[in-house]
Amino acid sequence: MSIFQKLFKNKNAVKKDKAIAFVDYEHWYYSIQKNFGLKPEPVSWRRKLEEQYDLEDVMVFADFGHKGIDGELTKLRNMTNTIIETQQTFSRYKKDMTDFIMLDYIYQTAYTKPDITTFIIFTGDGHFQSVTKYLIQKLNKKVIIYGVRDSVSKQLRTVASECYMLPTDAETLRGYYEMIVSNLAYVSEKSNIIPTFNGTVSAVARHNEVPEELIHAALQEMLDKGLIYQRLQRVAFNKEVKVVAANWEELAKQGLWSFN
Repeated sequence: MSIFQKLFKNKNAVKKDKAIAFVDYEHWYYSIQKNFGLKPEPVSWRRKLEEQYDLEDVMVFADFGHKGIDGELTKLRNMTNTIIETQQTFSRYKKDMTDFIMLDYIYQTAYTKPDITTFIIFTGDGHFQSVTKYLIQKLNKKVIIYGVRDSVSKQLRTVASECYMLPTDAETLRGYYEMIVSNLAYVSEKSNIIPTFNGTVSAVARHNEVPEELIHAALQEMLDKGLIYQRLQRVAFNKEVKVVAANWEELAKQGLWSFN
């Protein structure tokens, strides 16, 4: 590339808005698990944000003192160094404390970092309606709300500059695909398990606590796409049943399986 081309490229480069993100991880973790049987994917979420914004930081807030969510810390440390643990000494779980601490950080950031033009807030709680209004109306900031589908306050969605719901349909479907692939990998090493279509649906749904109709639809779509196939398997001298099997090569092409 010539010097002229470099200068021309730099001159026409699109300047990204400077942004900072605040994540109510309790909302993300518990809501996506309850509504869809999935777990958050914070690393890929941050990667997408960085494509759109000059992202200064991602601040994560949660009480990690509970079984399940405590296992998310390793994943989160691959996404950010700013993790604020809101664990309380009370025996009874109090979600409001995480909201209170997160709100305090948002107001402090608005005061100490006036160069931030975009505030990204991942939550579903209506408690964040006031700070969203303040940032937009008083400070002329853009406020982007992210939240889990079917778990975000209507009032909060209304006041935000923009609002995005996760998981997307594609992310939801891929999550179910991964559950099914994991099951097929497991049963491939168990000669005593006969993986029929309905049996696979039942096992995956039960293990992941996801409604059977969702797994049924995902498995059928994988069959239609050639990611899995059906074949006859002899289970007795004069009896065969139709079972499902993985097309490992095609799954690998789609990034759903690795031979390593």
